[in-house]
Amino acid sequence: FKKHGITTIRNFDALNDLRNLNYSGECIAAAGLHHQIVITIMDLPPGCEGAHTPEDYSKMLKDILDSDIPFHSVCFKDSSGTVHPRKVYETIQAARKMVPEDMILHLHTHDTAGIGISQYLAAIEAGITRIDLAMSPVSGGTAQPDILSMWHAMKGTDYTLDIDPLKYIKVEEVLRSHG
Repeated sequence: FKKHGITTIRNFDALNDLRNLNYSGECIAAAGLHHQIVITIMDLPPGCEGAHTPEDYSKMLKDILDSDIPFHSVCFKDSSGTVHPRKVYETIQAARKMVPEDMILHLHTHDTAGIGISQYLAAIEAGITRIDLAMSPVSGGTAQPDILSMWHAMKGTDYTLDIDPLKYIKVEEVLRSHG
């Protein structure tokens, strides 16, 4: 990976089984790569209850912190794009209190339910360090929220994306012309 310019490996188990992250985490660290350990988050369908609360995610993070797994940062990953923004806020706020101040906390979501931007705004307010975005025409839906949509959503807040939106518009035009 490293010789091809890949410096970070995001390591996750969809069922949050920490045992499945141990060996791979050791290999990632031994290769001199940035090991980003992942906690999978989600919301459940209507009428279902289970182990998907901010408290459950805090317990998972505590288990990671108490383990011998070497890691450099933590990513909360919502592959379904369904986690309610309030739950995102509470999860990230609790995590920020548990890890060193300089540790990167990352949120990855998909825009499946159309709430990705709201999730990211909640996470930013709670202290997230990084988010994943995509560029139109390959953003939204089952992909990540759109870069320019996030830029618009952050206007008027205390936060900003350090981008030149006009350059993104030009790149999007090129992508569309080759589609």
